[in-house]
Amino acid sequence: MKKAGQLLAVLTAASVLLSGCEKLKDVTTTSVYVSKNGVVTEAIVEDYSKDDDYTEDELKTFVEDDIKKFTEERGDTDSVKLEKCQVAKDKVEIRMEYGDYQSYADYHGAEFFAGTLDEAKEAGYDFSASFVDSKGNEVSVEDAVKGVKHVCVIVCEEPLEIVTEDPVLCVFGTAVIKGKNTVDTAGEWTTKSTESASASSSEQTKTEETEQEYEQDVLLASPVIVVYGK
Repeated sequence: MKKAGQLLAVLTAASVLLSGCEKLKDVTTTSVYVSKNGVVTEAIVEDYSKDDDYTEDELKTFVEDDIKKFTEERGDTDSVKLEKCQVAKDKVEIRMEYGDYQSYADYHGAEFFAGTLDEAKEAGYDFSASFVDSKGNEVSVEDAVKGVKHVCVIVCEEPLEIVTEDPVLCVFGTAVIKGKNTVDTAGEWTTKSTESASASSSEQTKTEETEQEYEQDVLLASPVIVVYGK
């Protein structure tokens, strides 16, 4: 019975992993997906050319070292995992798995939340303003979620695409609904600078150049809110 329980746990974990990979399988831009179990999958997709001064092995080593440093400081080796790091033709793709939304937020140093609507309200997020539905109409969250049994929320301040488990009901901020389960957080957005954005290219080392390809160097002026469910 003990072995059966262990096998079930492994299969459940594998199912969550495959679900995230499947949802982001065909993305062409940096995207995130949150599973029903709260696991966050991130696909970082960037352009790559022969002029870029790093190899796939160098990029993978950098990411692995960065993850190791983060997880050791956090004391949780399962909080962030590298699933894929590939340089192919003109694209770089990095696939990451985060144990929960807080791990993602801490690793990126950016605001990120994922949970139910009730949990979002308890966390202090305000839903009193007008949101926008899939038809481009202003709507209250109260009206948007009528008849929906399970309502979830994602809050994000990075310019990327969010792929949702269930249909998108409404969004707030610069977010634009691109499809039934897809939101572009940076529809029409302004940015706030970070240190990496202001650094002179002549002063950057080879490692720093690699890091720029890997990390977001801009944030949205304010976080967007995505409400989805069914």
